[in-house]
Amino acid sequence: MLWLAAHYPQWALQYFCYRNELGQSAAVLLYEPKSLQVLALDSQSEQAGVKLGMSLSTAQSLMPSAMLVEFDASISQQASDWLCQWSYEFSARVVPLRCSLNVEVQKTPRTKLDVDEFVPNTLLLEVSSMALIFDGIDKLVEQYHQRAKALGLEVSLALAKTPLAAQLLACDASMGNQQAKLTAETFSPNDYLNSDKTLQLLNQLPIALLPLSVFLKQSLHDIGIKSFASLSALPDKELGRRFGVKLLQLLARISGSLPQPLNYFEPEESYQQKLTLLYEVELMQGIVFPLGRMLKEMASYLLLRQKAIQQLKLSLIYRDSERSQLDIIIQYPFSEHRSDSLLSLCRMQLERITLYQPVVEIVIYVDKFVPIAVAHDSWFGQPKELQGQRSEKALRLMAQLQARLGKEKVKGLQASYAHLPEDSWKATELSETAKDQSIAGKRQQVSSEATASSSAVSAGACRPSWLLTMPELIAIEQIELLKGPERLQTLWWQEPQICRDYYVASHYQGGLCWVFREGNRFFLHGWFG
Repeated sequence: MLWLAAHYPQWALQYFCYRNELGQSAAVLLYEPKSLQVLALDSQSEQAGVKLGMSLSTAQSLMPSAMLVEFDASISQQASDWLCQWSYEFSARVVPLRCSLNVEVQKTPRTKLDVDEFVPNTLLLEVSSMALIFDGIDKLVEQYHQRAKALGLEVSLALAKTPLAAQLLACDASMGNQQAKLTAETFSPNDYLNSDKTLQLLNQLPIALLPLSVFLKQSLHDIGIKSFASLSALPDKELGRRFGVKLLQLLARISGSLPQPLNYFEPEESYQQKLTLLYEVELMQGIVFPLGRMLKEMASYLLLRQKAIQQLKLSLIYRDSERSQLDIIIQYPFSEHRSDSLLSLCRMQLERITLYQPVVEIVIYVDKFVPIAVAHDSWFGQPKELQGQRSEKALRLMAQLQARLGKEKVKGLQASYAHLPEDSWKATELSETAKDQSIAGKRQQVSSEATASSSAVSAGACRPSWLLTMPELIAIEQIELLKGPERLQTLWWQEPQICRDYYVASHYQGGLCWVFREGNRFFLHGWFG
């Protein structure tokens, strides 16, 4: 197996900048809220003299224009999920990275001879099984690097045959191969992507990069062990007796003689995304812009899983924590997965909502997904096998009408089994109408063309396009009967018993109308177009 390791030294900070669309010129400092120490900084702040671990007050004096961001464990978790989600496009086996900024993890008690089996800030991808899909490992690595760069991420890549070796080399490549200064041998970034040079690169690896406790590193340094080559040259028996079995297991996992257990990333069955705004939003129009970025990111997630949504829960967190959050259910009646359509329908539904306080956070949540429907981009002229299915443009129009007017105000027409014209249709939900059209389309395929043509003549040739809500009394002198009668009546068990004789007639003011006779009186019931 071949593993690609991606080391992200500033991934939590860069994820924050990406989510809030902060340019490279913006100075940002990520600090720990309890100790008020700098955890991560941008290149501009570093040039001004700010360093990691520096107090926040000192950092502000050196870089007063820097934006201060409080580190939260949820930030690193969201950033890790985000990295895994788009990395999932390049490999089905993605190992999430561990955040080195998490203070709680750093405070975990460790023994003097403790050894870790995971390099922080480093993502792992198994790529040997993806070579055929990307037409070679080199193209996969190139596309992955370009994707990370397009997202504004600083990354160092390395290939190796074992997960731990790939992580260590990626971390070494990120540090600029400082150990090469102590040796006469230098390596280029491309050497880290050549698995044949893994052993040479590991030999010059400094002991400081190995995931060892401080006591172990100092002990090895005291006896003159400064590189991985000098460490691996020591006898295993003596090394294990003095420094513990865990160190021997670490060396075995680096070489591949001992397997390393890994926990792979698995996409969640639900989707949740949270964005803390950099400013307070008082009008709903101000929600649309940051919401558009969130929906664009969700659209990539849906495309990756080949899923669409019909309902989205949008939660707006007010500035006043005592006031309950505003939960809004956004409906997508015909399922949607594209970012532009997601935002367009969402914006129409948000126009009817008023904010009662400034909003400081936005949360979107989806717990139900449906498969992406294959739509047909034409209004008319569908082939027989597609008859009864709505076109792409028709679905978009109906979805926009529901978003603008409300779901309860947009209905479809569905035929019912009744003889009287006013009872032969009913208003239903659009989804129910679509099911009825699909069933009707299948029945029409089974029936013969002769039956279909005769049915059209008998059922549709003499039916008006406009039916009055209530029949209106009309004098016989105002019409001239042209065709009929056609008798329509209720079934024998129905009450009240109604029997009508319908005629196609010409109105004295012009136009064709549909009338019926009950007894000696005539009633106007519809108009032909």
